[in-house]
Amino acid sequence: MSIMQNNAKIVATCNQRLTALKKYVKAKSAMIVGGESMTLSNLVAAYQAALDTRTALIPQRVAYKKALADRDSAEVTREATDKKLKAWVVNQFGAGSNEAEEFGFAPTKVTEASAATKATAVLKRSATRKARNTMGKRQKQGIKGTIVAPAAPAEPATTAPAAPAAASAPAATNASPNGAAPSNGVTASH
Repeated sequence: MSIMQNNAKIVATCNQRLTALKKYVKAKSAMIVGGESMTLSNLVAAYQAALDTRTALIPQRVAYKKALADRDSAEVTREATDKKLKAWVVNQFGAGSNEAEEFGFAPTKVTEASAATKATAVLKRSATRKARNTMGKRQKQGIKGTIVAPAAPAEPATTAPAAPAAASAPAATNASPNGAAPSNGVTASH
């Protein structure tokens, strides 16, 4: 945008100078401008040349922009055609063939990762799974949902007489509540 503004400013300035020169300077009179003797026709020619060259430049800019757009369009088409041609050449002659190299399609280089790189990748992968709490197929099979019983409505608080402490304490047993063997290694005797 600044080029267009500068161009417009310069054109306006040149036109202003030309109008003032034609109004205030006589055609035959000689003037000393910057230490040189100049006539009105010399000054008018300098400003008119600046205007003419700027005017001639406008269609060239338009043509240049159009040429750039045409080039970009052709480049997109070329790249798409290049991909298709490469697929054909590789299919027809093989990826590492001399024919493919003559077309300029070098075989793709397959680089083998080093053992250290693979080990680092495994560590990063496991750390990511742990951080995200992701699980594999087998780990997910072991997880079962549980139904939480709805909470019973709260009953109003009533004060009951204090019961003897010995009667309210449950009897201690070593057996688990579901009848299975205790998990602490102690055998239950019945």
